[in-house]
Amino acid sequence: MAESLTKENRDKLKKLGYAVDLLEEDTRRIQEYDFKSPRRFTRDNIRLLNAVYDCFAKTFANKLSGLFRTAVQVDLLSVKELQYGDFSKEIGPRVVMPIIETKIKEGTEYITNHFVVSFPTGIMHYVVNRLLGGDEGIIREDHDFTELELNLTKNFTFSNITPIIEVAWSSYIDIVTSCVGVVMSPGLNKYFSSDLPILNIEFEMVVASMTKKFSVCMPFDLIENIFRNFGNRFMGLEDSNKNKQKKGLMLDHIKESEVDVSVVLGRTELELGDVLALHSGDIMMLDSFTDSSVKVIIKGKDWFSGKIGLYKGRKAVKVTELL
Repeated sequence: MAESLTKENRDKLKKLGYAVDLLEEDTRRIQEYDFKSPRRFTRDNIRLLNAVYDCFAKTFANKLSGLFRTAVQVDLLSVKELQYGDFSKEIGPRVVMPIIETKIKEGTEYITNHFVVSFPTGIMHYVVNRLLGGDEGIIREDHDFTELELNLTKNFTFSNITPIIEVAWSSYIDIVTSCVGVVMSPGLNKYFSSDLPILNIEFEMVVASMTKKFSVCMPFDLIENIFRNFGNRFMGLEDSNKNKQKKGLMLDHIKESEVDVSVVLGRTELELGDVLALHSGDIMMLDSFTDSSVKVIIKGKDWFSGKIGLYKGRKAVKVTELL
């Protein structure tokens, strides 16, 4: 409230049964509610969507890290209710939007819906550039995509996004997805009208020197269809076999990531003057013998000890112990 109530007003409100002290609490605790656009989903619904797309973000990051052989971070930022027209204004005209078709079984029939993934041009230019073998440092925000690059984007979505979305939802519902096209502007999406109510699931991607946001934009009728088919699993009960499949897929994507492995034969200490005096053919004494175990180091940490030898005519290290 802008100012405290007068004594006269306080007495009148008390007679009517109002808790005056509660009325005079800090109004910052009160959140405005737009009754013209009522919220369609409960906190439990939003909490479940956060869980599903947090799983998607982690799995997608692992997949990209393995695909591009560099560290990629993807974080879920928010789940918000919007109209598609407001969403289009937020993201601007220069985006790359794969359109994804979904099929959910309801009774004996399949219900078909569509949603989109909205990428800034910079993210998708980076992806296409890496797929074509380009340098990871090249990122163009104003790139005009060719037909070949749009086809690569469609194939990338089909191979690396739709399967992960299916797995993320698999603990709750069977959903089949496929990429049916790519558009370069939100206004070219023929499946969504400007007044269509949607859920905007926003993510942040960090790769190379780039930090960008992208979104999964799902219409309300698709989400309501999913919730309607949850049954008892909506209460959080997960299929153990599907949960194992989800974990297995995440582990497979992690296994595709590359790490640096080095073997230390031995160590020694020299004065700087001795190092500067070294020439080709000089010999340095190490702190280990020829038959000593060597350490296998991964990401700067000692992981294994082993023995040096030959395997198929090439120098090799046989792992003998986990450190």
